[in-house]
Amino acid sequence: MNQHSKPAIFLCGMMGTGKSVIGKHLARKLNLPFTDLDTIIESDTGKKIPQIFEEIGEAGFREIERNTLARYLKHPKGVLALGGGSLQNQELVDLIKNSGILIFIDTPIEILISRLKKSRRRPMINGLDSQDLKMKIDKLLNERKPFYHQSNIIISGTAKSYEITTDLIIQELIKNDD
Repeated sequence: MNQHSKPAIFLCGMMGTGKSVIGKHLARKLNLPFTDLDTIIESDTGKKIPQIFEEIGEAGFREIERNTLARYLKHPKGVLALGGGSLQNQELVDLIKNSGILIFIDTPIEILISRLKKSRRRPMINGLDSQDLKMKIDKLLNERKPFYHQSNIIISGTAKSYEITTDLIIQELIKNDD
């Protein structure tokens, strides 16, 4: 696989799935560039994601995210880790799928909660106790699954390591390439 003959790869899934870690590893193994949508947003705005949420709320952040993604999709390359809520509507899903391969890392809610319960840098869940965190993740997952499930490839996020998940993605990419 080289970056000139292969479409861009987009990783989606809930926060805590490991999209950034897996994306970096996947890009390295495929010899492709890696980008994280949140990193682009932070670079463009000069602000961290929690600060953006604090200043303009989720709706304002989603608008920035949508515009940043639309700009990226004009010249997509390599592997892009999307934010957990990046797939906000059918138009975005269609644009992404027309620009490359969309991969959903489907991680069970129990694993997500165990990874997220101590997180302090995720504005949508900051300060939530275990019960409220579970309710919030469950609600977000139910809202987002119709978009996530339109992915070209769905990979289980239950592997014990990002290396295993990366290898599963590569196997699926090879199968889809035939």
